[in-house]
Amino acid sequence: MNVPPTWALRGSTRLDLDDFGTAFADAWSRIESRFLKLECWQAYQEREASESQAAYEQGDIHAAQKLLYREAQADRPLYEDVKKQGIEYARVRLIQEPLTAYLRYELLSYQIRADMGENIEVVVCDPALPLPDEQYFDFLLFDRHTALIHDYGYGETGLQTGGWLTQESKVIALLEDSIGTLRQKAIPLRDYLM
Repeated sequence: MNVPPTWALRGSTRLDLDDFGTAFADAWSRIESRFLKLECWQAYQEREASESQAAYEQGDIHAAQKLLYREAQADRPLYEDVKKQGIEYARVRLIQEPLTAYLRYELLSYQIRADMGENIEVVVCDPALPLPDEQYFDFLLFDRHTALIHDYGYGETGLQTGGWLTQESKVIALLEDSIGTLRQKAIPLRDYLM
């Protein structure tokens, strides 16, 4: 199952990739206290070529780390804004072992971002569990007013094609419960990497 379940899309608006970005900016501008992000796919494909990922895939870990640091610097204003406004910001990452090559690369990025102040929480899942599934799929939750649900298509690797915008209170409550349950089982990124 690569498309989010029907219950999550009830009353939603389909967005292309550009509209997804616009909806993100709009929802972020109205955020007051909390931003939660759930990531489930074990491999993603970037729309544009990533220098850091290319370096990693070529085995140049040092160059990949330097490039990831430079890429993360672009988000420094976001982290500063989160801190200044006192927003609860958490990325919840479902991980299955053994790690995919993509996840090993992504964990390098996460280390850098955690050092910059991002709260990254890890939940290790049964490798037999098909992710994403009916319960766990990628979404962003802005307070209790907006959720953006990602559409990564039908392939084995997540390639975002757009998503859905929902402001349905029942859907948002279910998404909130889902990520809340995961957070109770989550461990901080640093503990996972030890």
